Amino acid sequence: MAMPDLKPFERPQFRQVLGVFIGTSVLLNIGLAVALNLSDTLGWSPINLTDPLLLLVLNQFVFGSCSLWVVWQYRRHNINLRSLFGPWPAPSSWRALLGLWITLFIFSLGSFQVLYTLLSFWLPEWVNATLQESIFLGTGDTSIPWLYNTLIIVVLVIGAPILEEFLFRGFLIHRWGTRWNPRIAVILSSILFGVLHPNPIGLSVFGLALALLYLRSRSLGLAIVVHSLNNAIAAGLEILTRIFGWTETPSLANFRADVWLGVMFLLVSTPFLVRFVRQNWRITRTALPYFVRQEGIP
Repeated sequence: MAMPDLKPFERPQFRQVLGVFIGTSVLLNIGLAVALNLSDTLGWSPINLTDPLLLLVLNQFVFGSCSLWVVWQYRRHNINLRSLFGPWPAPSSWRALLGLWITLFIFSLGSFQVLYTLLSFWLPEWVNATLQESIFLGTGDTSIPWLYNTLIIVVLVIGAPILEEFLFRGFLIHRWGTRWNPRIAVILSSILFGVLHPNPIGLSVFGLALALLYLRSRSLGLAIVVHSLNNAIAAGLEILTRIFGWTETPSLANFRADVWLGVMFLLVSTPFLVRFVRQNWRITRTALPYFVRQEGIP
């Protein structure tokens, strides 16, 4: 029988996971370069390395590889994944959860509007290009639009919530929480989560709320559901704009003029989020979810 690990979460370290991420990305780039040269040599159809469909698949492959590697390391060190994921939350929590989700979404919209309005005076061309981006792509944007649009929905609603919550809330909070303390782990993992997304302020706050939600509920599944709902509503709103023909992107001048709307969203949502953080911050002084489950703490 394998002996239990007396010091769980010493392995894997964050830099090891980062190394797997970088190494997988480098190997994929080398493989694509070889495939491209082989395609040219044999006269096959040229490979478009910038096709969003290919980039989407490769991105999920890299994040999926990192997650599987962490799972493998956990199994090697006898870490119980059930204790990491925790129980499924009780139905009574869903009403409050819905309110938190709506508040986070409003804050995210407001922070994006205000941040990008400020950035537009410094980097107008980049901000304008960002505003032109769309979740869904058409015939001139990717080789197989219907496949890309189907995959992006699957990634947004299922793939990204599972992989990101496992890595940022499950792995990082326990790794940094045992190395330093849960407070530092919550703050650092939330900031890292935010800066890896186009809306760093909104997504850092989103990550902070999900981290506290995970610590309080001890359920990673709950964080995954909130993350999935947030992505689903974003995709749903774009689908509605296409259905009703509201596809015209606002000019930079109009976008700046609407900054008052972003400020209003922030004024409405921020007090509720501050209250949520203050009420739940004390949970960062308690044991991490994994140890709660392992030791049977009520």
